[in-house]
Amino acid sequence: MRMFQWSMALLLGVSLLASCSKDTYHYPSVKEEFFSGSAKSDSLLEYIITDDGTRHVVTEWGDQIARLKPDTLYRLMGYYEELSTDNVKVYSFVKAISPNPIPADQYADSVATAPIILHSAWMGNQYINIVLSIKEGGKKHRVVFLEEGVTPADASGVAHAAFSIHHNDGGDTEIYQTRAYASLPLLPYVQPSVRQLDITLHYLDYEGIVRDYSFVYKP
Repeated sequence: MRMFQWSMALLLGVSLLASCSKDTYHYPSVKEEFFSGSAKSDSLLEYIITDDGTRHVVTEWGDQIARLKPDTLYRLMGYYEELSTDNVKVYSFVKAISPNPIPADQYADSVATAPIILHSAWMGNQYINIVLSIKEGGKKHRVVFLEEGVTPADASGVAHAAFSIHHNDGGDTEIYQTRAYASLPLLPYVQPSVRQLDITLHYLDYEGIVRDYSFVYKP
């Protein structure tokens, strides 16, 4: 029995290319991290929540910083500088791929998953953060998370969830590598009874091997 129902619309609009990093310049005294954030009415980032759970107000912005839709929570990878305990300057960011997982048997794309290069993955604040690359030739790609199985919490409060990374390459040719950032949301899988969530994440690499990552999330 499934614990959750997911919105297809949220997934279908996700583009890998919108989440690829073009900024390789490292500013002095600046942190490069995943964070969540929302924009104010002028579409400038208003605050960020870092992966230690701290909320910072954005009081300064980089000259070419992207605009966002107001009142929408985004998952981002970016560069910021702490100006004080509460205030930060955000220099730049890119959107991270961060749709809620969809049950694998309800996924609209019937194509087999294409491979990815997974550089690193680690626990963030209510997310698994992922740095990956794909090989492309200019066509539009899409990466989504599929829910492969969920087991409710047992008597000790331990639940289990398995996910896979699905890459639709659109039939593209493999000419060059493009890096992208992704965050797998975990909060929807944490009910009051869950003390610990044991997670398995699968993906296909370019050697044709299905690789696994394991994580433990303690809310």
